[in-house]
Amino acid sequence: MLSRLVIPVIILFTCAVPATYTRRRQSTRLAFMNAFLQLVIEHGFDRITVTDIANAADYGRWTFYQYFESKEAVAWAVFEHWMTQLDAHLVTAVEHLPPPQCEYQSWRLILQAFEQQKPFIMRLDSVLVSRWRERAKEFLIAQFLGHLHAGRFALMTGVRPEIAARLYVTAMMELLTHWGNTPDLGDAALLVDEFYTFIFNQSPPAL
Repeated sequence: MLSRLVIPVIILFTCAVPATYTRRRQSTRLAFMNAFLQLVIEHGFDRITVTDIANAADYGRWTFYQYFESKEAVAWAVFEHWMTQLDAHLVTAVEHLPPPQCEYQSWRLILQAFEQQKPFIMRLDSVLVSRWRERAKEFLIAQFLGHLHAGRFALMTGVRPEIAARLYVTAMMELLTHWGNTPDLGDAALLVDEFYTFIFNQSPPAL
């Protein structure tokens, strides 16, 4: 299926990793993550090894294991780093918008980002992704719940933030999974309108 897709330019990681890392360690860690991302797109998760990642990053296996315990650990670091970057971008992009425009715009940016990164995501091993599902869900729930408590977003009036965050993240993950498995479902612009209508039971706002 993916062989028929035109692979877009992938967003490589450039922003800082944990503050406890020196600039050199940040650079090395990001080199492994970017090498992994490109290799997965080219060959698929199952067909690459730690040696492949180290060679592509221009480091040795010994250096790799100073940063990651396995290629699965790199995969999670890539996902977590990408979601942290995307979250920071969303906050900046929508902070000037009132509800519900800020929610609509944030969902549009999420779907566009997923559409761009789909060639990478869909080349991950399905078993790996299934193991991640609960971990990823809890990570995203905590992330979104923080925004609700900070008053950045309004969602599901009358529903406690803890419940709203879980319902929202679960719905979004299901949509993204279905979209990834159904390429002809539509583009980001179409799906964000449907998602907005589902959440708020009203027509999408004009931006």
